[in-house]
Amino acid sequence: MVRNKVKLMIAGAEYAILTEEDVKYVSDLGKEVDLEINKTMKENPRISTTQAAILTTLQYADNCKKATTSADRLREQIKDYLDDASSAKTKADLAKHEAEKAKRELENANLEIERLKAQLSTVLDQISPKKRNEQKN
Repeated sequence: MVRNKVKLMIAGAEYAILTEEDVKYVSDLGKEVDLEINKTMKENPRISTTQAAILTTLQYADNCKKATTSADRLREQIKDYLDDASSAKTKADLAKHEAEKAKRELENANLEIERLKAQLSTVLDQISPKKRNEQKN
């Protein structure tokens, strides 16, 4: 990767940073840190730059930890949702197979009904001439 050299001005001190990150990104980070340290120093005029930097670092660490915890919770929820979706898909596939099986059984039952009707019709046709003969006699 390409290493970029970025000069930052934070709390009145200049820092030269070597990074693989985008120059604008690192520059924007430096500006944000500078603003936060200066804000902390204005809110607490008796603290040193080092103390303001430490308080700002603690604030960023707190935000990072909370964001990580939140991301972990979201990942867990997504995992649960994916597990639920997978379970629902499995149940839907099973229901589809059962419906297909029931459809085949219904088709077979209808074919059996038609076969039995034809057989009954044949039997009735055979009985009818005999009855006619008996009635004539």
